[in-house]
Amino acid sequence: MTEIIENTGSIARDHLANERTYLAWLRTGVTLMGVGVALVKFDVIISGFLFTFIGIFFISVSLYRYIQVKNALMENKYIINTECLIIITIATIIIILLAFGVILYEKQK
Repeated sequence: MTEIIENTGSIARDHLANERTYLAWLRTGVTLMGVGVALVKFDVIISGFLFTFIGIFFISVSLYRYIQVKNALMENKYIINTECLIIITIATIIIILLAFGVILYEKQK
């Protein structure tokens, strides 16, 4: 659904920045999923699924965050969401370390 609003102040710039941020997160998620697919192709199955999972996680969180910020901007507000960034960072580090651990374990067989 396309919404048309009056372009006053920095509203358009803020919405475009929100879209760029969403697309950057989306690109990261798709890249992680691509790494997962490549790992599966090279018979590193568990790590491939972990990378694919973290890619889907990135895409899901980015869509949620995009909608959340869009709604706040429509009310002339902005949400500073530090907790979300901390959770994403910690979850990503854990899953990627786990995936690399599995890769090393599978390569030693």
